[in-house]
Amino acid sequence: MQDAKLFMEKRRHARIPVQIPIRYRLLEDKKEIKHIYGLGKTEKVAKTVDTSLGGMYIVADQALNVESILSLKITLPERTEVISAFAEVVWSNEKGAGLRFLAIKEQDINALAEHLKTVSFEGGSNHSKN
Repeated sequence: MQDAKLFMEKRRHARIPVQIPIRYRLLEDKKEIKHIYGLGKTEKVAKTVDTSLGGMYIVADQALNVESILSLKITLPERTEVISAFAEVVWSNEKGAGLRFLAIKEQDINALAEHLKTVSFEGGSNHSKN
C-alpha cells in the first residue's frame, strides 16, 4: 500500500466564499493601542475573499506582516450596525492575508454566523456589493 499524502483541514470553522466590505487599522505599537481616540484616522478599506467564524482572508492594498494586530469594522448588508473585531495576521502574501479573530462580541459573531448561513444557502453568492 502506497503512502498517501492526505490534507487535513485544521480550521475549526468552515470558510465560506463571500465578499464582505471591511475597514481595518493596523495597530503598530503598544502606545498606539492605548490611544483609541485616533484609531479611525488611518483606516484602510479591504474586502474578504472568504470568511468563517474563526477568521477571514482579506485582499488589502498593503502588505501585512504576520503577527500584526488589526482593528476591524465589518459591514454586513443586512445590518445597520457595524461589527467590530480584533484579529491577528496569521499568514500573508502579495495578494492578501489570513486573519484569526482575537476578540469579537458574542452578538456580532452570532450576526456573522447568520450571514454566513444565508450566503452558504445561496451557493456562496457575492451579494455584498460595496
